[in-house]
Amino acid sequence: MGKLLLVACTNVGRYIIEELMTNPSTGAELVGVVNLNPQQALNKANYDSYSDLVAKYHFPIFYCDNINDADCVAFMRAAAPDVILQSGWSQKFHDEVLSLPKYGCIGEHPAPLPRGRGAACVNWAILTGETDWGDSYFQMVSEYDKGNLYAQRFFRIEKYDTVFTVYEKVARCAAEVVAAYAGKWTRGEFDVVEQDESKVTYYKRRRPTDGEITDFAKNANVLHNFIRAQTHPYPGAYITTKEGKLTLLSSDAYDNQPCPHAPGTVFAKTEHGGLLVAAAEDTVLEVIRVKEEDAPSRWAAELVEGKHLPINIFDVLKK
Repeated sequence: MGKLLLVACTNVGRYIIEELMTNPSTGAELVGVVNLNPQQALNKANYDSYSDLVAKYHFPIFYCDNINDADCVAFMRAAAPDVILQSGWSQKFHDEVLSLPKYGCIGEHPAPLPRGRGAACVNWAILTGETDWGDSYFQMVSEYDKGNLYAQRFFRIEKYDTVFTVYEKVARCAAEVVAAYAGKWTRGEFDVVEQDESKVTYYKRRRPTDGEITDFAKNANVLHNFIRAQTHPYPGAYITTKEGKLTLLSSDAYDNQPCPHAPGTVFAKTEHGGLLVAAAEDTVLEVIRVKEEDAPSRWAAELVEGKHLPINIFDVLKK
C-alpha cells in the first residue's frame, strides 16, 4: 500500500482523512498529517484542527507555524511519503518540500482550473455569480496553481448556496477523488492533462474589510451574492451604522419587484423573520439573519420591533 501524507487545515482535509481511514480500497495509507498551529490559524476563517480525528484514528500529526520550517520538514521526511497531498494551505511550498515525496506534491484547489487560480476562489465564484464550478487536483510546482492536472470534479453553485455549503460540495468531491485516485498516485500513476493557459483567470486575496456594504443601489442579486459569499465561517458582509457594525448573515433576492422606495429602505417584514430592503433595477433584497457586534445572531425583523416602517437600513440599530 502506498504512503500519503496530508497537509491540510480545513473541513475539506477532514473528509480526506475520513476517506483514507475508513475506506481500505483507496490503496493508500495515511502516514501523517501536517496542520497549522492553532495560534497561526487565528485569522483563518474555516480552520479545523482535526483533534477529534486524531483521538479517533491515532494518526501522526504535526502542528506547524510554517510548512517550510526545519522541524516540519523533518516530520514529513521521517514519514517517507510517496506523495504529499495539500488542501486549503496558503503558505507556499519551498523546493525542498516539493521534492521531498517520491512522486511529488499534489495540490487540491476548489476551482475548475485553469479558471479560478489564486486566493478566495469560492468566495469570488459566488460573488461573481458563477454557477458551473469544480474542484481540481494538480502537480504542485513553484508557481501557484500552475501544474498539470491530475483529476477534477464538477458541480453547480445554486442561488441558495453559501460559501459554507459550496465548501461542503468541495469536501464531497475530495472524498470521491481520494477514493478513486489515492492508490494510483502513491504508485506514481497519473492521468496528466495540461492546463490551457489561454483560459486562465485569477482571483485576489480578500480581507474582512472587503465585506462592507456602503450602498444598496445595486441589483438585489448582486447584494445577495455578496452576502452569501462571505457568511459563516467567514467574517461576513456588513454595514456600518452610527450605532455599530451589523453583519448580514443570510439573505434572498427577488426580481421584478417595482418598489417606490429609495435603495436601502427597509419597507416591510416577512413572515419568516426577514426584512425587505429596496434595491436597484426593480429588485428587492430580503435580509434574513443578522448579528450585532458581541451579540448572538437574530432574525432581522427583530431589529425593527416597535419602529415605524419604512426606515433606512443604516438606521435599524437606532433605539
